Amino acid sequence: MKTHPEKDNSLTERIVKSINSNKRISIFFQLIVFAFLLWVQTISPQSTDSISNADQSKFLSPEKFTYAGERRYTLDGMLPNLKTEIRTTNAAVLGGIYLGTLTWLHFNQANAWWKKDRGKFHFEEDWVFALQVDKAGHFYGGYLFSYVFSEALIASGFSWDEAADWGTVLGIAYQTYIETEDGFAKEWGFSPSDFYADAMGSLFFIAQHYVPALQNVTPKWQYVPSEWIGKPVINRPRTFIDDYNSSTFWWSVNLYNILPQNLKRYWVPWLDLSLGYGADAIDAPIGPSGHPDELASRRYIIGIDYNLVKLLPDGGWFWNWFRQSLNYIKFPSPAIEFQNNATRFHLFYPFRIAIGSFKF
Repeated sequence: MKTHPEKDNSLTERIVKSINSNKRISIFFQLIVFAFLLWVQTISPQSTDSISNADQSKFLSPEKFTYAGERRYTLDGMLPNLKTEIRTTNAAVLGGIYLGTLTWLHFNQANAWWKKDRGKFHFEEDWVFALQVDKAGHFYGGYLFSYVFSEALIASGFSWDEAADWGTVLGIAYQTYIETEDGFAKEWGFSPSDFYADAMGSLFFIAQHYVPALQNVTPKWQYVPSEWIGKPVINRPRTFIDDYNSSTFWWSVNLYNILPQNLKRYWVPWLDLSLGYGADAIDAPIGPSGHPDELASRRYIIGIDYNLVKLLPDGGWFWNWFRQSLNYIKFPSPAIEFQNNATRFHLFYPFRIAIGSFKF
């Protein structure tokens, strides 16, 4: 089981120490981002024209390249090939960028978790850890990695079907690599339930590809540092992706799509319903009985959500692709939270807005 020892006395000291200790890694990541943006700038403007003027004998038609009934977009602005035909330049550039990103992620995780206290590979189930919030995180991670791998494969010339298939395989493979590295840690190990959650996230991604009705449910992640909303910082983890006190994982339902036709006129197309799960006081000091996370409490949330693909304005191919990808992030919105037998209304969950004696 992962533990998060607190060694710094203040948030400022933690931030400064993190920046100093990860400066080289941060510079490396900035170079990756710069390389990606440079690649985007060098793509021929004719790629945008190719979307509307594509030869349908070679490219998938825009009417068939959709998600939840909405037009999809690609990293390079081109429609997917009907049959895989590698675009050498894109494959080389994106392969290098993705390899660099995975290398950055490896060193980031290694510095945080794997560099010290390594031992023999072993299994250790941690189902009770973080009240299963981490399992929701693993599901989301498997899903998101499958998506980003698939996007790179489409831009590299793979057909949509093959990109989805191999993107799923690569998503599971990368998450398996992470779990395997955990297996060499003395304080925790390869957790079967973590791996199952990883695989389920990737499998949900491929299931959406072949069963379009499932596209009306979109996994999302919301991260707001706990101190921003007035909650105590409890053993701040070494990486923000492990900060489960500050994370909420959501399943956003596209209500407009599933409503009967005669009811659609009463609903705003970009307004979705979202179900969230999180927890507080994870990794708090051990409680009276000595069990981990004994003092932690679960959070169940029902809220509205914004479908950014429908809400944000249409634009150029890269903006449209960015808007599409940004839709996997949950932004603050009105919600009702259920925790510790108490019910709270939030005007912009997870933030609390005080007006006089009232808090929203």
